[in-house]
Amino acid sequence: MDKWTKPIIVVWVDPETQLRRLMARDRASEEDARNRISAQMSLDLKRTKADIVIDNTGSLEDLNEQFKKSCSSVLGKENVCFVFSSNPAIIQAAALR
Repeated sequence: MDKWTKPIIVVWVDPETQLRRLMARDRASEEDARNRISAQMSLDLKRTKADIVIDNTGSLEDLNEQFKKSCSSVLGKENVCFVFSSNPAIIQAAALR
């Protein structure tokens, strides 16, 4: 799909933080969380295919700021962007004010 879709934007986080956040969010055991992460393409591999990488190791405010900058660079506008996610935190971070 990366051949037909540009730009590719990846929200990246280090594996330890990804595991910790998944366990906390889903109240999952470490084994279940690791299995779920293992079933997906790694974020590090996704990062190598990305045109834009948003680093999600900081605060929600940091994520929101990076998201705004990415939308501006892609769309050339500061207050238009579409987000498709089932994660409420991402939708909240995507709300451009």
